[in-house]
Amino acid sequence: MDTTNTQIQTGWDVYGSDGEKVGSVAGVANDHFIIEKGFLFTTDIYVPMSAVASTADDEVQLIYTKDQVENQDWSSAPAGDSYDSGATAHTHDAVDTVDTYDSTASDTYAGDHDDSTIERREERLTVDKQAEQAGSVRVGKHVEEEVQSVDVPVTREEVTLERRSVDRPASGEAFTEDSIDVPVYEERVEVNKEARVVEELDVDKTAYTDTEHVEETVRREEFDIDESGTNRVGREGDR
Repeated sequence: MDTTNTQIQTGWDVYGSDGEKVGSVAGVANDHFIIEKGFLFTTDIYVPMSAVASTADDEVQLIYTKDQVENQDWSSAPAGDSYDSGATAHTHDAVDTVDTYDSTASDTYAGDHDDSTIERREERLTVDKQAEQAGSVRVGKHVEEEVQSVDVPVTREEVTLERRSVDRPASGEAFTEDSIDVPVYEERVEVNKEARVVEELDVDKTAYTDTEHVEETVRREEFDIDESGTNRVGREGDR
């Protein structure tokens, strides 16, 4: 026989598995007890005895957290259990009175097990690369002047006079004044300049890959499990 219901007394404080206070016991039946409405609950909740993990020092420890208790459908008494009007009123007014019920209903509820999942998160580094101009290289040209010298052979003519003695009869009219012109030529140097392509410069870019070390502080979440007051916490890896 389950004696949990006989151990729980009205006025005892009720705590969830996370150590958060849920409320106080306002009445006890065969297979459940009542936490009366208050700041947390808008109506009385009927907690099944199967939800009790332990009782000690005028306290009731549940197998559910406070948030899980809030999400349970415990707004009405289990079928088969009933209070008479006097007992109900008496239960809410007196702290040291235990109400009993002539009920043979089962101590367990169908669907009283609630599977919940809490996610654990952590930060991981994601690295993006963005191309930006780190500088520039200007390639151009300018004009410089220098003096160049070239030796050029030139030709010039000179008149050479040579006398020689002859003896022959004269022809034509004699004893007249006469002269001849002998043109004299020489070469003059004319300097011209011609632009010529003498060299080419190809401009290209080459990409080199370096490794840059980066580090940053990242955060992660770890589970905090408070097992005080209960031995009902099982771990998948321990099975």
